[in-house]
Amino acid sequence: MTTDHFETLKRAWFHVRTNRFLWPIAFVIALAGGGAQGFSLWVQSPIPRGLTGVSPIHRIGTQITTFAHGNLAFWSLFIVLGVLVGLLVVAAGAFAQVAAIGAVAEIERGCPSGLRGAIQWGKNYFLKLFVLVLGYLVVLAVFAVPSYLFWWSVGKKGFIMPCLGALVLGVGFAVVSIFASIVFELSARYLVLEVRGIIDSVQMALILFKDFWRDVVVAWLYVLVVTIMGTISMAIIIAILGTPLSWIFNAADKHHNAFLIALSMVAFVIAWAVAAAAAGIFSITASSYWTLTFIDLK
Repeated sequence: MTTDHFETLKRAWFHVRTNRFLWPIAFVIALAGGGAQGFSLWVQSPIPRGLTGVSPIHRIGTQITTFAHGNLAFWSLFIVLGVLVGLLVVAAGAFAQVAAIGAVAEIERGCPSGLRGAIQWGKNYFLKLFVLVLGYLVVLAVFAVPSYLFWWSVGKKGFIMPCLGALVLGVGFAVVSIFASIVFELSARYLVLEVRGIIDSVQMALILFKDFWRDVVVAWLYVLVVTIMGTISMAIIIAILGTPLSWIFNAADKHHNAFLIALSMVAFVIAWAVAAAAAGIFSITASSYWTLTFIDLK
């Protein structure tokens, strides 16, 4: 079976463009992730690197680090809270991703149930996808360990061995990451659309990959292009917002004025929201494309 991937991508974009109830879901996916090739604005801040030194978030982080220096109890509390917040973000991304998968499948069948129906999909299956996401992250972490150990033990010894080892490990990790991300996306659709268990979904995804590996690899490449386009759109937004934001941040940092500090916080949140809105359109299109590809292959 050969899928017309460009037509599938156009169909995915049409569904996103004409069903506006998907847009709030897209916003959450952009903020919290939820897909193997998705990106989270918790990592990709809309504030340029040159401005992060005076951004409100950076200043708060600096103050926390200074206060916690040498305080083991506070560091432990800070780490625990960080883990809990991270899990909450992952859970929100999983919920939004499940809602998107179910909603797009209903749209494709011609019976959309709107935002309420999408939320119901999320309630029914997000816990399983949450576990699947954690498993996916653990797999990536396990395969990243050899690279870390290599650089820790050999990285500073000579030139040829570190470079050759880095090349082999880098290529190996890239292959594993691509394979794992494809299996993750297919497993997520089996889990949600065919109401399978986590292990069963992964097994079925591996079988589907074996039968249609060319199609799913091409699908991964298409989603990669969509993701890159989303990143470019964020860069354009950053370039547009960069100058006025730098004025506000620098003024707040220079004068230590409560109003300017509050204004800088508001400006940061607005910039974050604008970047999330732009990124969300691409994220939900990529998710929809995977769902439609899965339906076509099935």
